Amino acid sequence: MLTTLQSHEEPLHLGAQFKGDSGRIYRIEEVLADRRKPLLCVYRARTAESADEGEYVIKNMIPGEFEYQLDLQKQLAACPNLRSVVDTIPDLGLFIYPFLTGDLLHIKANNILVDYDESIQGEIIIKKVQISDLEDAVLVPPGKWLRGPLCGNAIWRSPESWCRSRQNQASDMIYVMLNEMVFRVRDCELHASDSWRYVLRRHISYFADEQGFAGLLEHIGESNAFHGRLITLAGDFTSESPREPFESWNYVEPEFRDLVGKMTNLDPNRRITAREALEHRWFTQAT
Repeated sequence: MLTTLQSHEEPLHLGAQFKGDSGRIYRIEEVLADRRKPLLCVYRARTAESADEGEYVIKNMIPGEFEYQLDLQKQLAACPNLRSVVDTIPDLGLFIYPFLTGDLLHIKANNILVDYDESIQGEIIIKKVQISDLEDAVLVPPGKWLRGPLCGNAIWRSPESWCRSRQNQASDMIYVMLNEMVFRVRDCELHASDSWRYVLRRHISYFADEQGFAGLLEHIGESNAFHGRLITLAGDFTSESPREPFESWNYVEPEFRDLVGKMTNLDPNRRITAREALEHRWFTQAT
């Protein structure tokens, strides 16, 4: 029996059935993520028709962004390594995606999805790898910049985004994890009104060279309030509290150190994009 009345402020009930725009009927099997205020839940669902035994992921969209996100999904639907929407339930603001078997959490939690089989011998056979969660994405045309918004989480936000300066594809490459989240400052610092101070200090400590730092200052411009703040932060390092340049982290293999250094260059005009990163010899020589 289809569920016809459902609050936009409460999670979907287990066992509830809904019809998508495609006409397919979905039954809620499990709540994968229960987030409220705003309602941003994630569910695992099955189709109710015997002809389709597939599993799906159903997600609440960010309130007020259903049409924008749907248009974005349509533009990217042909990309094989992006998980795109396969159905919607507009009345409830729900997007429906294919359910993949597993996920890979070492790149960025829950954003890299892997569909795989396991052989009788216990070997993992990778069938498909896709990036998910386009809800915070925006398409920036080549040669254009996004200006003004504070993009991304504080732990992987680019320095030019902290400065609310121009941002493009290279701005999305700054997040790095090396057995630890290198920009993960203490909770009291992360939630401080001047959290930028503690995170940007790590950017400068680990990834600033003279040319990259000068390029970032030129990029944001002297009229930007962060121009002086960055100069002050750079001058705070002493012999007792020195910089810790990533290039000197000898426990990291040289090729990977070179790749990460190019991905985290403070100057967004010199920082490589994701496409350029995949062409780096650390990837191309991988066996």
